[in-house]
Amino acid sequence: MMLEQQTKEMHMLYNAETVTKEFNERKFYYYLQKDVFPPLAGTMKRFKKHEFLMKEKDTIDEIYFIQSGCVMAIKNDSWVFDFYAETDIIGFDSLLLSHFATHSFQVISDEVIAMKYKKSEIIEKVLNAQEGYLYYYVHVHNQVKRLLAKEALLRLPSEERIGLALLQIIKGYRDRTIHRGRILFPKHINKGILAKYTNLNPNTITTVLQKFQDQAIIQVIHQRMHVDIWKLRSKLE
Repeated sequence: MMLEQQTKEMHMLYNAETVTKEFNERKFYYYLQKDVFPPLAGTMKRFKKHEFLMKEKDTIDEIYFIQSGCVMAIKNDSWVFDFYAETDIIGFDSLLLSHFATHSFQVISDEVIAMKYKKSEIIEKVLNAQEGYLYYYVHVHNQVKRLLAKEALLRLPSEERIGLALLQIIKGYRDRTIHRGRILFPKHINKGILAKYTNLNPNTITTVLQKFQDQAIIQVIHQRMHVDIWKLRSKLE
C-alpha cells in the first residue's frame, strides 16, 4: 500500500504522458546501468526455440529484458496470454521477493537474447531512488493496459477478434518489415498459436483468414502472411 501511494503521489507531480514517455521500459534498462547506487551487472542469455525463461508457479529470482526474439506467455500449459518482444520486461510484476510467476514464458522465435538481472538487486535500486518507483509504476501500468486489452479482445465476435488480434500482435512486434504497403506478420506466430491466443477453434482461424485473404486484407507470399493494416483497420471500424 505504501508503494502504491508513493507512486500515485509521484505520478501527480508529472503529466501522465510525460511519465509514460520518460520512464518506459527501454529507458529503465539504461537506468539500471547508470553509475548510481552502483550500476547493475547483468548477464546476457541466449534461449533457443521452445526453451522457457521461467515456468508458471516458479519463484521469480531473475528479471529479463528482451533484446531480440519473441516469447509467449502461457497459462495452464495451453492458453496463450500475450507475446513479449524487444524492450519488453519479464518478471518485474511485483517488488516482493517471494512472488511466483503467473505464467510460463516460452521462446517461439528461433532464438531469444535477453539481459538477465537478479531481482533482489533491481528491487534495491528501485527502492533507493524516486525514478525507480516511476519506472516500476509505468511498467505495471503498461501491464494492466495489456491485460484490459486482452480481456476486451476476448469479448468480441470471432471475426473482429481475429482482426484485432492481428493488429495488436503487429503493434507489439517492433521488427516490422513492410512489403508493398503491407506489414509482414511474425512467422513464429502460426494459426495454432493464434487460436490459443484468441481462444478460438483452429478451423475458425483458418476460415476467417481465408476471408481476409479474399478481401485483400492479407496476402500470403512465399508462405509468409502480409497484412494490409489500413484495410484491416477500416474493416474493424
